[in-house]
Amino acid sequence: MGEKDKNRKYPRPVCVQFANKINKDTVMSKIKTLKDKKKSPIRVASHQPEQIRETRKKLFEIQKKYQAKNIDTKLKGDKLVFTGSGSVYKEKIGTPTAEEVISGDSVNIPVCSGNQVEDNGNRFSSHAITVDSYRKVRESVIEILRLPNVVSASHNVLAYRFASKDGTIHEGSDDDGEYGAGRALLSTFDENGIQNALVVVSRWYGSKIGPRRFRHIKEAGISALKKLPGSGWSKSETP
Repeated sequence: MGEKDKNRKYPRPVCVQFANKINKDTVMSKIKTLKDKKKSPIRVASHQPEQIRETRKKLFEIQKKYQAKNIDTKLKGDKLVFTGSGSVYKEKIGTPTAEEVISGDSVNIPVCSGNQVEDNGNRFSSHAITVDSYRKVRESVIEILRLPNVVSASHNVLAYRFASKDGTIHEGSDDDGEYGAGRALLSTFDENGIQNALVVVSRWYGSKIGPRRFRHIKEAGISALKKLPGSGWSKSETP
């Protein structure tokens, strides 16, 4: 605050946390007015928590796919709303409950295990399963979480993609608190032509390793997908 300092390239920021959402919405609704230099020298920007920012990035990609199908949607906070109906987009697989993992019926799905990666006390392992429906994705996630030690991991990051009978591609990911990791893992499907597959990469936290964690997650995931029959991996490999 205070008088303008000509030696400063940018104005001094002031951080404010609102206790009431209504007050925040009122202030944020005036952003366009405040951007007019003739009316006010004040600038306002919204800084959202990392979890919300990452959720919005994922929803933005989903929004683009709906836009390609001429379906109108609007991002509101960390939700994607269908303009016509007002309904909110929801992930189709959801997060399995502890009861489902512990006491649900076992379906005995074959699981391919990838290579283990270690870095500065962190350990990454991966498991992949062939999938062709949202139901199979959910069942497969539960089966992997039942494997020894997997449920005890600090994070279980997943990504999946499959084609339905009409050729429509369905895909999704989940960070499980490792913000950005789900999208990074899903990008390996694009880069390598992977289809009809689910991969879960588990991380046991040791210490901070920065962006290297994303490289390890992708590396571990790829090692499991390579062993998965029918994933299309052979199409992506060059002689």
